[in-house]
Amino acid sequence: MIRPVPVPGAAGFRSEEFRGASTASPAIIFICPYNTSISTLRWAIGRLRREGYHVVAYETTTAVFMAGDPAILPDLISAMRKDIKSQISRLKSEGVTEFGFFGSSLGSFILYNCIGDALSELRWGVFNTGGDIAQGMWRLDGARRQHVLRGWSLPRLEAAWAELQWPNFGRLDGCRFVFVGSRRDTIAPLDNIAQYLESLRWAGAQVSVLEVRAIGHLATIVAGLWQAPRIIAMVRAY
Repeated sequence: MIRPVPVPGAAGFRSEEFRGASTASPAIIFICPYNTSISTLRWAIGRLRREGYHVVAYETTTAVFMAGDPAILPDLISAMRKDIKSQISRLKSEGVTEFGFFGSSLGSFILYNCIGDALSELRWGVFNTGGDIAQGMWRLDGARRQHVLRGWSLPRLEAAWAELQWPNFGRLDGCRFVFVGSRRDTIAPLDNIAQYLESLRWAGAQVSVLEVRAIGHLATIVAGLWQAPRIIAMVRAY
C-alpha cells in the first residue's frame, strides 16, 4: 500500500507498508534518510521482513531542506507524527502489540521527535546517525545555499529549530534506544551526540552507542542499515 501525503509548505512524505509473517509480528516504523526513496532501500526493508518484522516505511521530499524555509521541518514532523500515530492505532486494532523504529539521518531526527509522550507505543528503536539538525543541514552545500539566499544564517537556523532539537520527551522509563554512528561521519559525527544521549537518559531511557567503521555520512548510514537486524535484536533484548 503506497500513500503519498502532501504537507503545507511544499513538503510532503510517502509511506509504504510491508506485511510481516503474521498479524502478531512486531512492527517497525522505518524512516529513510534525506533524499533517499523507499525503493532504494527495499534491500534493507527486505532484510527486516525476513526476520519476521512488519515494516511501515516513510520517505520525505527534498523540499524539507531545498526550499530554504525552516518552517517546513516542524510542519513535516508534526504531520508525520500524526500519521505514524494513526498507523499504530490501525495496527493495534489488527492485533499488533509491539512497536519499534529504525530511522536514518533525517529519519532519525524525525523519530527523535516522536518518542515519549508524543508516541508512547514506541518503546525501543535505533537512531542510525544523529546529532544537531541545523549543523548537519548546514554541511549540505545545496541546502545551505538555498537558506543563505533567503537570508538565513546558522545561528538563526539553530534558534528556529531549537524546540525540535530539544523536545520535551516526558518520561521514557523502560524505553531502549541505540545510536549508531561514526567518528568519521562528515555530517553527523559520533563525537557530537553526547548531550543528546544525556537528554534521553535524564528522561529515563536506556541508551547505548554503536560505533561503526565508516568514512562519511552515506557510508555510515549504509553500515547501520546493513546491521539493522542485529542491532534491532540487540535493543529488543535489553
